[in-house]
Amino acid sequence: MPRHADHSAQGLLRLPDGRLAARSHDTQISNGAYLLDNLELLRLEFLAVFNARGYWFLLQVILFLDVIFFTVGYLVEIPRLNNSIRSVDPTLLGWAVALACYPPFSNLTNTVLAWTPSDFPQFQTPAVHITANFFLLAVMAVYTSASVALNLKASNLTHRGIISHGPYRFIRHPAYACKNLAWWVAAIPAVYAGLRDSLWDTLLVLASVGGWTLIYVLRALTEEDHLRKVDGEYDRYCEKVRYRFIPGLL
Repeated sequence: MPRHADHSAQGLLRLPDGRLAARSHDTQISNGAYLLDNLELLRLEFLAVFNARGYWFLLQVILFLDVIFFTVGYLVEIPRLNNSIRSVDPTLLGWAVALACYPPFSNLTNTVLAWTPSDFPQFQTPAVHITANFFLLAVMAVYTSASVALNLKASNLTHRGIISHGPYRFIRHPAYACKNLAWWVAAIPAVYAGLRDSLWDTLLVLASVGGWTLIYVLRALTEEDHLRKVDGEYDRYCEKVRYRFIPGLL
C-alpha cells in the first residue's frame, strides 16, 4: 500500500482518504508493542488499527509458530522420539510439485500462474472486511495447528510416522485444505472487481488460484502414494480418516 506524507500523531501513516496505511513490513514485536501502547486508539479506531497493525500482528504470530515447528522438525531427528526418517519420496512428480511451492522455484510458479492472492484482502464493506479477515486468521490458525500436531515429525517428502491427532483426526491434509481455502477467500475481491471491469481478469484470477489448488492436490496424492508404499501404517490411518480435504465430502 502506498505511503504518503500526511501521518497521525499516533505514528500510523495515513492515506489521502484518511485511512491508516498498513504496516505489513513491521515485525510482530513492533506491531504487538504498538497495539499494547495504543489500546485506546484500538477502541476508537478499531478498523483503522486492525488494518494497519492488528491483522498483521495476528498473522505474523500464527505463521511464526508454523515456521518454528517445521524448522525444529527439519533439524531434529532422534530415534528415541520416534521421528526418524523411514523413507524419502523417490518420484520426480512428488519432488516437482513440492518444490514448486517454495523459493526460488515458487517464483517461477507465480510467473506461470500470473496472479498471487493477497495476504490481506480488502473488502469494501467494513463488516464484511473484518469478518472475512478474521475468518482467514482462523483458517490460518488451523493451518498452523497442523504443524503443531506434526511436532518433531514435521517435514516434506519424507515418512517419519503418521499423525492422527489434532486436525488430522478429521481430514488427512488439513494444512493444504486450509491454505487453499484462505487463497480462495482472498481471491474474492479480485474476482468481484474482475466481474465488474474485465471478464478476462476474472478468468485469470480463477485460473491462477485453481492452478495452486491443483498443485496442492497433486502434493496430497503423491504424498499418499509414497506413504502407502512404505508400510501399512498409512492405510490403517486412511481407514479411520476417510476424507482428504473436506470432512464428509472430499
